[in-house]
Amino acid sequence: MRAMRISALLIALLVVNGCAEPGTEEQAEEAQGIHGGWVVSEWSQPEGVLMPAERGLFLFTESGHYSMMWVPTADRPDLPEEEPSDEELAAAYMTFVANSGRYSVSGNLITYEAYMARDPAYMSGFEPMGGEGNARNLTYTLNDDGTLILEFVPDDVFQAGTRAVLRRPGE
Repeated sequence: MRAMRISALLIALLVVNGCAEPGTEEQAEEAQGIHGGWVVSEWSQPEGVLMPAERGLFLFTESGHYSMMWVPTADRPDLPEEEPSDEELAAAYMTFVANSGRYSVSGNLITYEAYMARDPAYMSGFEPMGGEGNARNLTYTLNDDGTLILEFVPDDVFQAGTRAVLRRPGE
């Protein structure tokens, strides 16, 4: 079952890479410092509540593609070794955030659109595939210590004010 999930993820990443439009050279130059892989080192909520740095991986490519996956809770249930129930699968599914697609940068604002997403309703809004658009925004700051801060903008209905501090893997 785990191999099937990994295979599905790899296929999704290949589809995104093949279907999403590449970013412009100017966008790639402007976003140069964010290119590559980042892991979550800290989360904070608008109320100032710090959350445990649960697993998370953010990727930004030079071609204007992104992938972001994270577990927003420390209470993610383990699946049983035998066949999990529908309730157990749903509980694990709901404690995982994943989407990928294309992004662009203007100043310190990242605008991203999901081609693939854990949430089918969010994914179906992808404009080039017939939806009305699902673009969302993050502000970003590259710090002297090598960390990257991403903050969901105030008008984001899902995560307004949520802030993630990311670092390069192994640092």
